Amino acid sequence: MSRSVRWVVAVSAAVLSFGRGLWLARSASFVWLPQADADRWVVATAFAAVAAGSVGAATTWWAGQDGSRSGKQVTQRVKASDNSRVNQVGGDQNPAGRGMAADNSPVEQVTQDATASGQAGVTQVGGNQHTSGGRRGRRRRP
Repeated sequence: MSRSVRWVVAVSAAVLSFGRGLWLARSASFVWLPQADADRWVVATAFAAVAAGSVGAATTWWAGQDGSRSGKQVTQRVKASDNSRVNQVGGDQNPAGRGMAADNSPVEQVTQDATASGQAGVTQVGGNQHTSGGRRGRRRRP
């Protein structure tokens, strides 16, 4: 749903809730409501304003969202030939344990297309690639 349509829905919901709240407060005959007609209108208007404000707060938050997904979209295309080596990574590429934080945001859509010929090699990773390293991959020096 587009952002402008969400705003129309949000404003319409707030206006409708005001109208229904006003009608409900005017048509209700509780003993605690004031008896004078002008005072009943004041109470009904206040009730309707609170109801519309509550609906408006929720719907304006919803309408203000950008609507895009929070995850990444990764598109990787490569053509390799002869002795070439291609490495494409859509997220982070770092040796584990080197103090660099990995990007943990989800990859929502991955599109990969590779063409290789001859002795070419292609590596495509849509998310994170952590190469060996850290404590497990290190050798002790004598």
